This record gives sequence, C-alpha cells and structure tokens, in this order.
Amino acid sequence: MSETHVHGAGAEERAERIRVAGRVQGVGFRASAQQLAIACGLRGWVANVGRGVVIHACGPGDRLDAFVRALRDDIGPPARVDALERETAEVLPPGTGFRIAPTDTPLA
Repeated sequence: MSETHVHGAGAEERAERIRVAGRVQGVGFRASAQQLAIACGLRGWVANVGRGVVIHACGPGDRLDAFVRALRDDIGPPARVDALERETAEVLPPGTGFRIAPTDTPLA
C-alpha cells in the first residue's frame, strides 16, 4: 500500500521499508542507523530481523534518499552494508520519533 502526504511548500512525505544485509548485527548498526535517521529528520524504527536488519523510515522524500545514501556510505567499520532493498511502506503519524525496535519485530 502506498501513501503520500503533502505538507506545506511541496514537502512530499514517503515511507519505506528498507531491508539491509551484510555485517549489520552485533556491530552497533541499529544505533548508528537510528542516529542517521534522527539527523535526517525521519521517524520510524530499526530492528534485527532474521540475519539482517529492517528499517521502517518515514519523512520527506529527499531526506529519505539522503538517509539511504548515508546507510550505504557513512556506516563505518565494523558494520558493512552488502545489499539494500527498498519498498513502499505505510506513512507513520507525525511525532512518532525513531526507535530501536526489539529483535524480530513483526513486519506487519
């Protein structure tokens, strides 16, 4: 399901579920992803799921794109992103914040 909200001067909000594979568990990846998301002004969550990490991120499209670039380029060792899949997700309510969710959080 795709949802888009428009606020003010054309600031289009999007939400994505981002699946990240690589060396992303046990290396501080979730905390780093949370810091990047907050710095980008996004809301949502990050969780270990299976052998990877899933991120539900919501905010203005340009900030979401900047966040994904930062995940690829700015996550330092020992974390390493090998693959990243993006799909449309449900837009979260304003003021939700960005949190580290429990491991194996249900994705529905």
